[in-house]
Amino acid sequence: MTRLLPCLLLCAAFASAAEPGRQTFTARASELDPCAKPHPEIDFIFEKDGKPQDVQNAAVDTSVPAKGRLVIWLMGHNDALFERLNSYGLHAIQVHYANKWFGKLKPADRMARGNVRLEAATGRDVSDQIDIPQPDGMMERSFQFVKWLAQKHPEGQWGQFLSEDGSGIRWDKVIISGSSHGSTTAARFAQEVTVDRVVMLCGPREQDA
Repeated sequence: MTRLLPCLLLCAAFASAAEPGRQTFTARASELDPCAKPHPEIDFIFEKDGKPQDVQNAAVDTSVPAKGRLVIWLMGHNDALFERLNSYGLHAIQVHYANKWFGKLKPADRMARGNVRLEAATGRDVSDQIDIPQPDGMMERSFQFVKWLAQKHPEGQWGQFLSEDGSGIRWDKVIISGSSHGSTTAARFAQEVTVDRVVMLCGPREQDA
């Protein structure tokens, strides 16, 4: 009986870890992808005053029937919001991407802000005012994060949001959302990439367009 005790305790620990319930995760973008870089010219940095700035957040509640949809939140992390989303059966992530350009770049014309938004979201070279390569855009950082989540938490079924060839996100299963200038970025992104739904809070508003 004594020899069985360690095995029983180990089995109990694994069973507890797999029990349905709400799980939250954090990971630094700079640790998930060695190609990720900071852009201090727009205050897009990895550390400040000794504290990490590139922490990303995710949450899912496996005790709730899953809707098969991933919410990507384009503003700062809000756990109360994520808890509400999880209660609906939605997966949710918030990624560290280049969104601090707002207020730092003076728009050159009426389309300038939209182009900056699109480059920050996709990593495509569409703006003359900013240089955000693919590894630092929202699309790639979301892909790297979800790929990590699929490995770390298979019970959460994060893998359903990856394409069949494993090269990116299944955007048809994504609800892209944000507030304020994040809602406008969500709208601009959805003009280029087909998503399941766009949820915009306190927006969208583009002052110049």
